[in-house]
Amino acid sequence: MSLESVFKLSLVMNMVDNLSGPMASIASRVGADVSKLDALGATFGGVAKGGMAMQAAGLQITEAVLAPVEATFETRRAIGELASLGVKDLGAIEDAARDFSDQWAGTTKADFISAAYDIKSGIASLSDEGVAQFTELSGLTAKATKSTIGEMTSLFATGYGIYKGYYDDLTDLEFGEMFSAGIARSVQQFKTDGSQMASAIQTLGASATTSNVPLEEQLSILGMLQATMSGSEAGTKYKAFLRSATKGGEALGLSFTDANNQLLSMPEILDQLQGKFGETMDAAEKMELQKAFGDTEAVALIDLLYSKTDDLQGNILDMYDALGSGTGVATEMANAINETEPERFERL
Repeated sequence: MSLESVFKLSLVMNMVDNLSGPMASIASRVGADVSKLDALGATFGGVAKGGMAMQAAGLQITEAVLAPVEATFETRRAIGELASLGVKDLGAIEDAARDFSDQWAGTTKADFISAAYDIKSGIASLSDEGVAQFTELSGLTAKATKSTIGEMTSLFATGYGIYKGYYDDLTDLEFGEMFSAGIARSVQQFKTDGSQMASAIQTLGASATTSNVPLEEQLSILGMLQATMSGSEAGTKYKAFLRSATKGGEALGLSFTDANNQLLSMPEILDQLQGKFGETMDAAEKMELQKAFGDTEAVALIDLLYSKTDDLQGNILDMYDALGSGTGVATEMANAINETEPERFERL
């Protein structure tokens, strides 16, 4: 190492020695200042957090104070809409809404009254008392089938238009109870819920009823189809079958109608097909079926139900019994849901 290098190294070492003391002091002061800043930041943070907490509490207090006012506004608005349809006994509707919302979690007074509007607009012939009763039936069925009262009142109005003429011997209330039992039993018996059954029935429309197919058979077919598809798909396939059944039977040399030219029941049609093709169909026979019906959706329905004739017949008989049980099925199902801890807390 040269003398110049030794000199430079000694100079650097001397500088380090001279600066060590002051730097230590500076570091100590900086550390103290940082600690003070941290403390000050924590103080301001606490104030900010406190302010945020007070703001949140204020919002909660405001919401709690305004919630009854907003709920009342919603109720009054729904009452006004119902009055626009000519309903006179608004007090009875509001009382029914209060009683229902107190008994069943998940439906407010405003929800009930809005649903009553849908019922009245869909079934104009109902009396004011009938509107309240039909809305209660819709709400009960919605609770039993994990649907909303809005969805179910829409279905009840649609169902009234489709099926009531077929059951003309029933009063409006008797029909409503029968329809409620059918929807509830469908959900209990098949892989479906209220919303899916609503989609199935609304998609099917009056096609089966105009073909003189009773409700128990329609619900059983729609329910069984939903084991492998959605409600709307089930309605589409059933509608396609009804549209092409007579033509398909004639093309196969079979008759799917009775002496009055009314469509036979689905189990009877399936029995005729099995008499022609046997217990199972091979690919060639399915092609023949496709050619006869001319509709892939109709053939898909036959394919799904072909080997389930006995199950279908049994389901139809079970459904027939359920239709005569009034609101018992729906009430039992709704109570089972309503008595869980979350539902009890919501009612409270």
